[in-house]
Amino acid sequence: MKTLSSEVRTAVRRIAAKILGEYPPPRLSHGEELLSGLDAAAARGAAAGEWARLAEAIAAALRAGGVDRFLRLGPIAKTVHPRIRSHSADYLRYVLASPHCSGQFQRALTESPVGQPLVNPHYPLSSPLLIQHAYHVIRLLEASGLELDALRLVVDFGAGYGGFFRLLRNLGYCNRYVIWDIPVMCALQRFYLRNVFPHGAALEPPHTLDWIASGEADAPQRVGTLAAEADVSLFVATWSLSETPLPVRAAVAPVLGQFSHVLCAYQRDFAGIDNTAYFEALAGELPQFRWVHAECPVYRNNFYLIGARQGVGTARAALPR
Repeated sequence: MKTLSSEVRTAVRRIAAKILGEYPPPRLSHGEELLSGLDAAAARGAAAGEWARLAEAIAAALRAGGVDRFLRLGPIAKTVHPRIRSHSADYLRYVLASPHCSGQFQRALTESPVGQPLVNPHYPLSSPLLIQHAYHVIRLLEASGLELDALRLVVDFGAGYGGFFRLLRNLGYCNRYVIWDIPVMCALQRFYLRNVFPHGAALEPPHTLDWIASGEADAPQRVGTLAAEADVSLFVATWSLSETPLPVRAAVAPVLGQFSHVLCAYQRDFAGIDNTAYFEALAGELPQFRWVHAECPVYRNNFYLIGARQGVGTARAALPR
């Protein structure tokens, strides 16, 4: 009976979320610039492995389906804006119970209507992905001892459509943020963040935000130089480094040693690569960090590798359950 009641409540929430989710999306600016950016990205290429195909599918969906509700387009909803149905309630429960979930943190859980994001059936003010991003942040703070107001640089490798930047911005982070991604996704992120945080007369994204396109020969060197110049810096790769071919990882991995903190999330395997073995080896190659490497308690067969450089923060030995 208890299980049946739980299933009924879940079904009611999903129906309510579907009804609430049919709100009209706002008309977005800079659509023509996005389409031009997609054309330029296609000419540059630079995506490798599975993401070469996914980038083409995302660009085609944006051209065919329009931009106002881009987060509902099939290839985007399946990759960078998923429903996360079976995990959403557990992510939310952990976030709201955390001592880190201050009033400002709770306000940052409110989603923007830009792109018509999915409605979280357990917290209709938010989206499933935004709650997952909040969970990442809390796990990072718990495991590393990092204070967000101490951060001077964030490099986001494979940043989806830009939602993690939006969350950190709403949590008060206003220092330099660099997105390192394939050209198609850089164009989409720029479009999204111009609509969410229009800045200046030209309605550009925040001036603290920069992009580095994957495939540029000097990209790792540029990222490493930026990290070396920042006292407290964070490298973020949530299901991105783990979805790139090994030659791409070989160019990115040496840069991690320049950061003071690292947050990676990954699935057990991808495209025939044993990611658990890969990230274990990666941690072993960076002994200057204290690492927390553990399966995510909410999302089984997915893992966190969280590091704090020796002498910075107070990294724990394991993730709290």
